[in-house]
Amino acid sequence: MQPKWHIAFCNVTFTEYAGVSYRDYYGSPAVMLEAQLAAQAVAEERWGVGRFIRPHIDSPPCTFASFLGAPVVEPQEDELPYVDPARPLLTDVRQGAKLRAGDPRRDGWMARRWEAREYYQAHGYPSRLGGYDGGIITTACELSSGNALAWLAEDPDAAERMLDALVAATETLATFDASLSGGTYAGLAYVGDDFSGLLSPAMFRRFAVPCYQRLYAGQERRFMHSELLRAEHLRIARDEVGITEFHGAGCKNLTVQQMQEIMGSAFWTQVTPQELQELTPRALTELIKTYAGSGCSYVQLYPGRGVPPQNMDAAIAAVQRECPGGPAW
Repeated sequence: MQPKWHIAFCNVTFTEYAGVSYRDYYGSPAVMLEAQLAAQAVAEERWGVGRFIRPHIDSPPCTFASFLGAPVVEPQEDELPYVDPARPLLTDVRQGAKLRAGDPRRDGWMARRWEAREYYQAHGYPSRLGGYDGGIITTACELSSGNALAWLAEDPDAAERMLDALVAATETLATFDASLSGGTYAGLAYVGDDFSGLLSPAMFRRFAVPCYQRLYAGQERRFMHSELLRAEHLRIARDEVGITEFHGAGCKNLTVQQMQEIMGSAFWTQVTPQELQELTPRALTELIKTYAGSGCSYVQLYPGRGVPPQNMDAAIAAVQRECPGGPAW
């Protein structure tokens, strides 16, 4: 194998490198763009890896849930906004069937994405609207303060109608997004749904699989990220959903050996923010060597805030040495 390497810089590192708070970063498209450009310059100056930071519209994970009407807590401190668990949008599973996509130009945090898109477009950085990733089970949990997991068992028919409504809202938003660039919606190539691994394999097959089959319909490449899957879930995703690639990042319930056995080489490994922060340079080097020899297609570094400079130096040197496929975009 000739694994490639990648660095997943994101809002955490953009704000750290640029010296801005999450509140300021998400409060203004101008600050967001400036922070991304500043972080790009820092990454290039320090390690020669600025290529991995491309200006793009960003928003916190609560965006899609807020678009559907969920109230959001906006902390005064330097913290990410989040769906308010004390005020669930759904308090009864039967309410789920009534969920509808609103207007992305006006509703929830999606309206902020729209504002950012307009700003980025005006400043020479064309970008899709985005803001949806097919996280159907995760969104159901966000909207219900976690009660959706019980509802799947207590009233499965009503729960299916709730999930159908979430898929329909995703499709509506994706169709609108495609129309902005003159295209047509033809399914999602990527689904990220961390909470679906909390379901038993049997419930995963009944509730999650039909949602994914519908979302991926029309796509040959079917890339999935889901951190809580176990081996049986992953086999179901491969065989019944037809996923072609698995982003095995932070998957504490799966071993690298299991991912390789199930997906062949079509999986990613990742050095997590915690590992980059807490392991020694020598330990990081050995971990990356192990991942590069695991049969995976990609080894990804995912730095968080506060990574010791010597750790980033060692990790980048290791992926450059151990991943002969070179940098992935």
